[in-house]
Amino acid sequence: MSHKNSALLTLLIAMCTIASAKADPPPGVMSDEQIENALKPAKTRGMSMRGLKRTQAAESAAAVNLDIPFLYNSSELKPEASAQLKQLRSALTRESLRNDRFLVGGHTDAKGNPQYNKQLSLKRAESVKRYLVAAGLDPGRLDTVGYGSDQPLAPDRPDDPANRRVEIRDLGEAPAKP
Repeated sequence: MSHKNSALLTLLIAMCTIASAKADPPPGVMSDEQIENALKPAKTRGMSMRGLKRTQAAESAAAVNLDIPFLYNSSELKPEASAQLKQLRSALTRESLRNDRFLVGGHTDAKGNPQYNKQLSLKRAESVKRYLVAAGLDPGRLDTVGYGSDQPLAPDRPDDPANRRVEIRDLGEAPAKP
């Protein structure tokens, strides 16, 4: 292969790699931009009163629910979970979020023992954290909690699979390291 053809092939491979990195996520997977928009603190007008600033509670409660599949009755991520987790990792490293801390909360449906569900949901949140840390995120930016079935997405349908999810909550800017 000539030098020109080799350079052209290298350029073509690089362009394909860039294009595939920017490709839309598969159906049912929230994009990094959608996650970022859900987590980015809302810009609201605050009121100042003698040095005190009052802001709306929504600023500190930015959260997003993600459908991250796990093996049945397990905290082991299914292979297809990587598509959503890659988008999550990308969102958490974007300019607007890269200095923030996050709470990774696991949720279950109401099937099964409540105490077991709480433990399972914590283990699932920890699995997501492990994935993100392995992908380069600072573990100090991620806290985990297991809610079990205490906070259903569909309260009128406690056994609904929609209640099984991972919630990412923005805790605000991480303290500066000394």
